[in-house]
Amino acid sequence: MKFRKLAIYSLALALAGSAASCESPLKDFNLQISTEVIQHYATLRVVNSNNASVANATVTLVSGDTQDIYNLDGRKDFKITGDLVSFGLDPARMPTAANPVRFRVEISAPGYTTQIVPVAITDASAGIETIVLTQPANLPEGAEQIVENVPLTSTGATTAATTVAVASATEGTAGNVQLTIPAGTQFLDAQGNTLVGSSVRITITSVDANNDEAVDLLPGGNLVADEVVAEDGSTTSGAFASAGVVDVKMLVNGVAVKSFSQPIGLSMPLNPNYVSPATGQALTTGHVLQIFSNSDSDRVWTFEENNAVVGTAATGFRANFSIDHLTFYMAGEFGEACEAARSVVFSGDWMANGSTYPIIVETWWGGRVLTTTDYSISASNATIAINNVPAVGTSIVVKSGAGNILEQAPLGACGAVTNMRLPNPGDATGTVSTLQLYVRCPDATSTITLLPTFQLYYRVTGTSEFKYLGAVDNGFLRTTLLKTDGTQYDFRAIWKSHVKTVGAKTIQADNSATVGIQPGDIIGEKAGATNLAILTEECGNL
Repeated sequence: MKFRKLAIYSLALALAGSAASCESPLKDFNLQISTEVIQHYATLRVVNSNNASVANATVTLVSGDTQDIYNLDGRKDFKITGDLVSFGLDPARMPTAANPVRFRVEISAPGYTTQIVPVAITDASAGIETIVLTQPANLPEGAEQIVENVPLTSTGATTAATTVAVASATEGTAGNVQLTIPAGTQFLDAQGNTLVGSSVRITITSVDANNDEAVDLLPGGNLVADEVVAEDGSTTSGAFASAGVVDVKMLVNGVAVKSFSQPIGLSMPLNPNYVSPATGQALTTGHVLQIFSNSDSDRVWTFEENNAVVGTAATGFRANFSIDHLTFYMAGEFGEACEAARSVVFSGDWMANGSTYPIIVETWWGGRVLTTTDYSISASNATIAINNVPAVGTSIVVKSGAGNILEQAPLGACGAVTNMRLPNPGDATGTVSTLQLYVRCPDATSTITLLPTFQLYYRVTGTSEFKYLGAVDNGFLRTTLLKTDGTQYDFRAIWKSHVKTVGAKTIQADNSATVGIQPGDIIGEKAGATNLAILTEECGNL
């Protein structure tokens, strides 16, 4: 059908762009062999707390093994396109589960809190991880905040002992978060200089780490971390089970306070429903939790101390400790991850006909979700990689794109592969729709299928939210998620630095087309001359 042929053409070919560049690692490869020269990559989806695009967001590689990381055009330039940004590995390197390529990415935007996010690339699918940027002025559910100005002397010291308190955001806790500052305390900047002003502006934010929205406020946006300084000083990766989180910030005359002339006290109410993921025991008086801090300067969680819980179930449990610098503070337990990535291999009868479906994979530890990642699964793309989750006690829950649970199981031990057999993630009784795109170069008679793999989203026309349909591999996708009863759909494709949206399209069971200028071929109803120019240019690269 012409309308669907146009949709497929617009979604694939009109996104194409030359990858030639003097700095590109693609320059030594023959595109006749495959258009997918960069085989291994990871993708982040960046949105705000309303699941909408973030304007003017920038993406920067900040640390780790970044020297061989490029965008999918083969350049060191990373832009968010249609909410997505991908990081490709130079094809000269071959990552494995045992030897992932790990690096960190900074995502920032005007008016939003900057996040530094760990990324890992292996030889299995990394999926699409969603990063939510938050706005300091708009606290999500599960967070409580107070801002208070405390007077200072002419030497920048507090005039009297002061306590600043805020209601605990953690559900079920009793009492407030309390920051106790001794008299005569002075406040220091990053260089250790005493800050002088009429007052110190103190902001305390209590975060319920069991609330999915509030977790977005944490460094990295979740409880998983790639760099954690453990009690013995070693650096490792893993995840936290949190009984309480507090963020403390201070300003004197607009300059950020980093430390103090003497320690100050922090008292943190703890989640009464906390259960240790290591022992399975509920919180009790004397239970020893770990205190970790995370600084704005490096976004690395660092062990501070072991802390015995005080209080009772009747009066409320607390962690009381002294702090000498400003940052996030978390009371809880840390689960160390495997050094290698964990591989999960999916199978199912529905794969036999070449179907592709989106699935959602959640990792669970300590009774809560650690990560939620979207994957496109088919017989040829059935293995995924999971990083930075605890080596012991982690399980995974697999859901369909609609959110229905398909399967759940413990995640295999370090070095082991987790095999999971999935029921059909789509509608097993629905009509199978096949999308197939061919290309005929202007000076050729035969067609080719060496087309780019791109991410395809869809929604019923008139609805607001696009849903993930899957990866269109070499112009092909087979699914039962699209109805052939006249329902109209809007489609959005994202590839490299290009995004294309087409609206109000209906489909049939067989949606195949050839892009070209021969009789019966299609070249598109919009910007046909531009489409032909792109086709000619891309064919010239073959």
